[in-house]
Amino acid sequence: MTLKTRILIVILTTQLLLIAVLAVGSLDRLRHDIAAGNRLGAQTARHLVLATIGTMQGAVPPDRIMALLPERLTEPPNARIAVLDARTGTPRRPAGFVDRPQGVPAWFRDLVAPEVNESRLPVVIEGRPQGMVVIAGDPSRQIAQAWRDMRDLMVLVLAMVALQGALVWWAVRQALRPVSALGSRLSEMTRGELDGRIGPLQQPDLAPLARHVDQLADTLAQARLDRQRLQHQIVSRADAERKSIARDLHDEMGPCLFGLRVEADALATAAPDAATAASARQIAAIAEQIGQLNRTLLNDLRPMAVGQLPLATVLRDYIDDLARRMPDIRFDLEIAAGLPEPDEATALTLFRIVQEGTTNALRHAGARGVGIRLWTDPAHWRMILTDDGAGFAPDHRDGTGLTGMRERITLLGGDLRIESGGEGTRLMARLPRPTTP
Repeated sequence: MTLKTRILIVILTTQLLLIAVLAVGSLDRLRHDIAAGNRLGAQTARHLVLATIGTMQGAVPPDRIMALLPERLTEPPNARIAVLDARTGTPRRPAGFVDRPQGVPAWFRDLVAPEVNESRLPVVIEGRPQGMVVIAGDPSRQIAQAWRDMRDLMVLVLAMVALQGALVWWAVRQALRPVSALGSRLSEMTRGELDGRIGPLQQPDLAPLARHVDQLADTLAQARLDRQRLQHQIVSRADAERKSIARDLHDEMGPCLFGLRVEADALATAAPDAATAASARQIAAIAEQIGQLNRTLLNDLRPMAVGQLPLATVLRDYIDDLARRMPDIRFDLEIAAGLPEPDEATALTLFRIVQEGTTNALRHAGARGVGIRLWTDPAHWRMILTDDGAGFAPDHRDGTGLTGMRERITLLGGDLRIESGGEGTRLMARLPRPTTP
């Protein structure tokens, strides 16, 4: 349940309780007022009957008084009168009496209706009983008027409660709108979107919270920059270490192998017998194999062209070399025009993606075509490598090459996604473009 709903429920519950208390008090007051009016109506009716009989005596023959009395009487608003003639035994109502009003709910009538009290007034003329007049209070008109007033008041009160609820809902919604903005901003920060800021708020209660959220975003953004810089330094230092090892292998092992081959060739030439010459040639062959292995290690540790030539040239040379060695395979390299030159760590990573991707496509997937696309967006280097090979099995796990490549890309702050199916494999790499090399 949202905070707005809870606030609205509390306010409406309070209002309804107040209305209920007022309604109970109003019903109690109505009950007393109706009872008083009922008693007053009965007294008025009694005085009216006595006065009417008094005026009729002497003006109307005694035996006609009971017959004419209903025509001379008029019921007061809150009483009922019934004339009972002793000769006929039939009760008669005064002329022009009004029936009880309809439309009042029974439950309301039961709540406010007073106890019915009936009085009987004997009529004795010249010492002879002529009949009686039955007088009873009649609160029906008062109850009907009270019901109409109560109903109209309740309709007005409920309308006001509904209006107040709508105003409270709108006011709370407006007041809590910055909270929604704060929640959205925190959700964006959870997703790594740290550029936006809330800014100052007009609500004094929420302004410090907004300021702290913006400060948190600044801190996280700075921490992310520091982490990216540190990760880039880790990759750069690892590359520098591999470059140093490759330089040592080239500078130290290369001359030694060259000298070994020269000595082996000289020994083969000056050998006193065929067996010695064969051994010397075998030593030269082994030295050549070691040299090839050394060149492979050097290329794995550090492609010599990366950092020395533009990345586009290195990639084209690599693809051209593959095309010469594998004329039956179709290679398609697309490099966007006007690309800036990446820093050395990024350039080496992009080259390794191409190297690892093509090796997997040709060696493991049996691809007949490989496509490579390289471009940039405002914040990233983007590369997509596709092939039409057999693809990966559903339970495939990345090999050492892809695992190392993914780790390197992650250290540089990028990501690598792989999609594979029956139509081939698609590698999608994204690397940030650092603001400083």
